Amino acid sequence: MKKRIVLPCIALFLSMAIYAQPNPEKKAQKITDKITEALSLNKADSKAVYNIQLERFKDAQDIQRKYANDPEMKKEKLKANGNETYNKMKNYLGKERMKQWADYRKNNKK
Repeated sequence: MKKRIVLPCIALFLSMAIYAQPNPEKKAQKITDKITEALSLNKADSKAVYNIQLERFKDAQDIQRKYANDPEMKKEKLKANGNETYNKMKNYLGKERMKQWADYRKNNKK
């Protein structure tokens, strides 16, 4: 009787674990949509921002896996990834639009 309950519970847990994995494409699209709206970006700029963000989230996912057992190194690598992303965004959008984005985020915290 216990086996009848335990096996479905294990299967449910495993399926939930698979779906709980972060999806870099969705995360990149979500933040790109916000940036596009906040800065009124055209399609080309929006696509470029999406590509930068997608790379960021894929790299972060790799860092999370690779350094799962080394929290200090993971923190350092994630910070470096964030700095690299910021610099790419600043190089593409420019200082003024990055300031607009920072102001938007500051004023629209939830």
